[in-house]
Amino acid sequence: MKSQHLRSEKNCLNCNTEVPERYCPHCGQENTVQHESFGHLVGHVMADILHYDSQFLTTLKYLTFRPGFLTREYWAGKRMRYVNPIKLYIFISFVFFFFMALANSQKDHGKKAVIKSGLRDVQIGDGGMEYRSVAEYDSIQASLPVDKRNSGLENRIVRNLLRMGEGRKGPQEVFKETFVHDLPKIMFILMPLFALMVKWSHRKRGLVYTDHAIFTIHFHAFLFIILFVALGLRLFLHSETPLNLTYWGIFLYLILALKNAYQQAFWKALVKAALLYCGYFVVALTVFIMLFLAILLV
Repeated sequence: MKSQHLRSEKNCLNCNTEVPERYCPHCGQENTVQHESFGHLVGHVMADILHYDSQFLTTLKYLTFRPGFLTREYWAGKRMRYVNPIKLYIFISFVFFFFMALANSQKDHGKKAVIKSGLRDVQIGDGGMEYRSVAEYDSIQASLPVDKRNSGLENRIVRNLLRMGEGRKGPQEVFKETFVHDLPKIMFILMPLFALMVKWSHRKRGLVYTDHAIFTIHFHAFLFIILFVALGLRLFLHSETPLNLTYWGIFLYLILALKNAYQQAFWKALVKAALLYCGYFVVALTVFIMLFLAILLV
């Protein structure tokens, strides 16, 4: 692309700093004439897009095939050649959650022909009595003697379960859909906790919390990538095998990422990865149960 003409004035139009050459040393804006041609405008846009695409592809390549490399580069101050970790995570997580929502909606649509509306086995209280809707529950409760009706916490839980589960197969389906719907919120809580776990397991390294947070962001960005691929294969193959294999792939990636990022022996990385993996599962399950209970008790 042909360079645009420079302004004769040496003050930056953006921040008014003196510009000795082409770019402002303070904000980086190019000191060119403002009435640019359409060709120059299109050229600038294409250059920015191609630059970002090249940067993103480079980042994606290293993130996927060289575990821990991007974290080491970031710690070393080599940041301009790669996509910012937070921007990378936001973009990849958005694509993943959007795709997961589409995949689950397609799966649920395929079940509509064989799944009858209503809960089949919500049996809290009343000696195992089953309810199919909030309206049916309220009607039955109203017909019972006062001393036989559900009240307080039990009443609230049953009504919320029915409200969330109307039109679905049962509590298991409610639990699963709640998990899918609230997963972004869960990840928002889990990532800082995982960074704390990584910091604790490398407390002698002399690194600050944000250093471990960068490792956590890169690890979760890869986690979403491999889960994205696994969900796609599951839809294509109609099999749970790709998703089951993915959990082992994530564990192996965590081992290599710890080994390369923290420059430690493989066996140390293996032990720490096992502890982090198990601890992460326990924390994730605890956070989800607490969130699910909070929803039930609202």
